[in-house]
Amino acid sequence: MKYTTRTADVDSFRGGLRYIHGITYAHVFWLTLFLYLYLLSPYFDLRAAVLHGGMLSIALFLGTHPAIALKSLQQIPLVSTFIVLCLFCLYNLAVFIFFTDVFATTFLTYMIQVALYILLGHVFALALMKKSLDMDQVLTLCFKLVVFIVFVNSIIIIIEYNSPPFRNFIESMLYLPENSNIDYLTREFRLRGVASGGAANLSLFHGTVLILLQALYIKRKIGFLYFFTASITIFTSLLFIGRTGIVVGIIGIFLFHVINLLFSSNRLSIRRFLLYATIVGLVLAIPSVFAIFFPENVLAYSINFLYQGMEGIEQEGTTDALKRMINIPSEWPKLLFGVGVHSGDFDLRRSVDIGYMRMFTALGIPISAAFYIFVAYLGKGVYNVTHYKSFWIVFMVIMFIAEYKEPFIFKGYSARLMWLVIGIGLCYRFAPKNDSWRDSTASE
Repeated sequence: MKYTTRTADVDSFRGGLRYIHGITYAHVFWLTLFLYLYLLSPYFDLRAAVLHGGMLSIALFLGTHPAIALKSLQQIPLVSTFIVLCLFCLYNLAVFIFFTDVFATTFLTYMIQVALYILLGHVFALALMKKSLDMDQVLTLCFKLVVFIVFVNSIIIIIEYNSPPFRNFIESMLYLPENSNIDYLTREFRLRGVASGGAANLSLFHGTVLILLQALYIKRKIGFLYFFTASITIFTSLLFIGRTGIVVGIIGIFLFHVINLLFSSNRLSIRRFLLYATIVGLVLAIPSVFAIFFPENVLAYSINFLYQGMEGIEQEGTTDALKRMINIPSEWPKLLFGVGVHSGDFDLRRSVDIGYMRMFTALGIPISAAFYIFVAYLGKGVYNVTHYKSFWIVFMVIMFIAEYKEPFIFKGYSARLMWLVIGIGLCYRFAPKNDSWRDSTASE
């Protein structure tokens, strides 16, 4: 079969990726498996031991690309990023050495994970750069696979809800820690599919992918049927994961289209009109359609509070619970320097969910602000080299807002995607400035 180049087909698995860049179905399969293990990071229960899918994916990917990993570690932008992360770690070490007797490694562990995620993104980009893919082609391939992974996980969650034997089968393969506060075999509104956990973390990720679907469809990277089916399936799965993703999805989609219209030169098109009409139709139809397929207690828990406005949000209770977690001490040294423990409680008596509070206790307010500015700077680097600007802006805004609920910038599915893309951005932002490096990498 001969392949004729078409612009609309250049990023398809059956077209340009295969016949121009030499990416076979085997490559796509292994990349999908890697991203599944990396992003959803399941813990497989082997009875005699527990296999951590996330660590397995990192070890296998870096182990199969040792030359590229070594080349990445020699690049000044990546090394400079690691040095900045080390400076935050050294500050944290100094704080609890001089200010507290409690030694906690949570913040240091998160920093090591972040460094690994960035390195992984850099190596991921270099591996695909060898096949002459540009930044947006790499992101398109990555985003398509991410959507597919979440789509499949959503299908599994919906089947789990309707079939207890199937849920028992899935959960028999996954490990449940003894200190877990959620039993996924018995909790009706807490399903996780084939992920390491559910609740707000998984819900945030599924909600983010709903926004990503909008970007892929607007850019003509996926068809309408797949876009529609995946959107409905993923949104439905959120009924049984958590409410965070529903709120994130609705607000994020609205914000995405506002920003996208500001950036777009083609603001009127049949494709865009079809998309907007579909979104409006779904918003209007969801309550009555879901009422047919799901019992009232499911809808009352998951989406009914949204249709009650501010009163419904207040009755939901999450906002008040987070407000009660904010504990600002009167001792100004603690506010300025922190207490060296990533707990969120300056008195070190408990653990607080709010990500910003945890950073304040670990680093103090000034250095915490410096860290978040550094994250925004890295995010701006991706913004400068991609055409997925609307999605990336919304994604970063959501991550900073979600940090108020939990330390989502550090941990979880969305964080792993964010740092992976930042690593990809570091690679493509600085690689063109050193053609000899790109040539030597491509020749390996």
